[in-house]
Amino acid sequence: MKFLSIIQLTFRESFAKKTFVAFLGISTLICLLFIFALNLDIVNGMQSSVSIFGNEIDKTFNLDKVVITIQSFIAVLLFTGGIFMSLFATSSLIPTLLQPGFIDLFISKPVSRTEILVGRFTGAVAIVAFNILYLILFSGIILSFKTGIWNWDYLLGGIMIIIVYTILFTMMTFFGIVSKSGPFSLMLTYLVLFFSPLLLQRDQIYALLSSKYYGYLVDGLYYFLPKTAELGNITRQLVGGLVVSSWMPLWSSLLFGIFMLGFSVYLFQKRNF
Repeated sequence: MKFLSIIQLTFRESFAKKTFVAFLGISTLICLLFIFALNLDIVNGMQSSVSIFGNEIDKTFNLDKVVITIQSFIAVLLFTGGIFMSLFATSSLIPTLLQPGFIDLFISKPVSRTEILVGRFTGAVAIVAFNILYLILFSGIILSFKTGIWNWDYLLGGIMIIIVYTILFTMMTFFGIVSKSGPFSLMLTYLVLFFSPLLLQRDQIYALLSSKYYGYLVDGLYYFLPKTAELGNITRQLVGGLVVSSWMPLWSSLLFGIFMLGFSVYLFQKRNF
C-alpha cells in the first residue's frame, strides 16, 4: 500500500502540473485526426481508394499494407517524438523528489528509501505507459473498425516503446540523483539518446582513431549504452509482423537499465537528507 501510494502521489503531481492531461490531449487529437482524415473505400475486402486529408495515396497497396504502413508511421512517431516528449515531461520528477521539504516528508514515514525511489520511478513510467497504450489501442481500434483488419503486432510495438522509455528513464533517474537538476539530467539523457546511433558507424569511426585502445573504448560504449537505433528498428519489425533479425540490442539495453536503476537506488540510499 505504501508503494502504491507513492505511485498515486506521482500521478497526482502529474495531474497538477497538467503533464498527464497534455499527454492525453495530444494522444486524443492524433486519434481524432485518423477518424476524420482517413477515408477508405473497400470493395470485396480490398481497398479501391485510400485518402488522407483528401489526398489519395498509391492504389498499388492492398488493405493489409495500408493498415501496417499507417501503424508503422504512428509507432515511429511515438518512438521518436513520443519518447522525446515523455523524457522532457518527466525530467523533473526525480530532482523534485530530492528537494528539501519534499524528501523530508517521505523519509519521515515508515517507508524504505528503495520503495520511495522505485515508487517514484514506477509512477513516472506508469504515466507514460498509460498514454502510449491509450494512443496505440485507440488508434488501433479506429483503424480496425474502418478496415476490418486487426493487427495485434501493433500492440507489441507499443510495449516496445514503453520498454525503451523505461530504459532511458533509468539513466535520467541516475543523472537526476547525482545532479538534482531536471534540465541537466534531461540534456545528458538526450546526448546519449542522439549519440548512441552514431556508434553504429563504428567502422568509419575506427579509421579516425589514432590508437586501437580508442577503438576498444568505442566498442565498450556501444555494448554498454542503450541501442536506440536498433531498438527503433525492432519496434518497426514487430509492428510489421516481420522476423526480428537480432534481439541483442534489446537484452543488452535491458541489462543497462537494470544496472542504472540498481546503481541509482544505491546512491539514493547513501545520500544524506
